[in-house]
Amino acid sequence: MRDLPSDIDADVVIEVGRLLDDGEDRSPLPVHELVERIRATLQTRLSDRAIEELVVEMAAKRGLPMVFDKPAA
Repeated sequence: MRDLPSDIDADVVIEVGRLLDDGEDRSPLPVHELVERIRATLQTRLSDRAIEELVVEMAAKRGLPMVFDKPAA
């Protein structure tokens, strides 16, 4: 994994890891849904895009399949 920027929120990294561990039986992982769940659980200054990138990077390192479709508005 790359070096994280200094403004990264460690709580978000921990939560992403937990959600990925819990969701490994759900294939493929819905990236946008995970971002929404993180937003509902934690308050962070990170943008949705930054959280998405973190989710994708961590899931890719674990070899987990992902889906990137945004839900209909």
